[in-house]
Amino acid sequence: MKSKHIHQRVESLYNDLTHSEQKIANLVLERPEDVMKMTASELAKESQTSPASVIRFCKSINIPSFPELKIALSAERQWDVPKEYSDILPNEKISDVKAKLLGNAYQSMQETIQLVSEDVLDDAVQMISSAPFVYVYGIGSSYLVAENIAQKWNRIGKVCICIADVHLLIASLTSAVPGSIFIGISNSGETSEVLEINHIAREHGIKTIGISQFGMNTLSKQVDLSIQTVKSKEAELRSAATSSLMSQFILIDLLFHVYVLKEYDENMENIRESRTLVDEYKRRTSKK
Repeated sequence: MKSKHIHQRVESLYNDLTHSEQKIANLVLERPEDVMKMTASELAKESQTSPASVIRFCKSINIPSFPELKIALSAERQWDVPKEYSDILPNEKISDVKAKLLGNAYQSMQETIQLVSEDVLDDAVQMISSAPFVYVYGIGSSYLVAENIAQKWNRIGKVCICIADVHLLIASLTSAVPGSIFIGISNSGETSEVLEINHIAREHGIKTIGISQFGMNTLSKQVDLSIQTVKSKEAELRSAATSSLMSQFILIDLLFHVYVLKEYDENMENIRESRTLVDEYKRRTSKK
């Protein structure tokens, strides 16, 4: 069984857990080796909760059962992953800044790869594949992710519409072809503009996908399919903002490659053709 990165998952959701679930979470975070050896009843007794609370805790962190939690904890021990993100310090050497930024980006991408479910990826691929048009929207750094999605899928013949102007996007959504889908991107899952556009899309019968950080945020609750990245810890100079962007980019790369593999020959032919057309355009324009 692949690691589900329980440590990061529990930390991300800790404040959303009930008091009893937090007591269980403390043991999972502080004594994972002991938890792996316990039964659900033993963990309940040790945490002064109940077996039912143990089951609810597993469900809250999106693990189907306590035995699967123990398996995931065991698998996680095989990964040498640092537990903290590092921010830069005063008078830091450039070499240290480089190492910290690389470490933060690598950690967030690795944790996102571990976190995302293959079933969720398959469901997203099916939704995108069957849609005649894909609308995608985000603001700030999330707009970069939206542009990345549009650029990738347009290359393989899937019409993907990324509009920065909210009024134009709303007008386009209200006249969307039946079967179209909307992808909303918000790292926090609470961006008001993304939530409103998602609401408008659903009002017009458009299926929606949300891309946000891990947790029970508003966007994840209001979309038809939620795809989540790791929840990076915000540091004083927001190096975690860079890490969250890297998480979103690796998620989109993963989703795109899974999509391409479903119809490999056709998609690769589209990629080669688009590349040829771009090369021809460059040759023609360079002569002028």
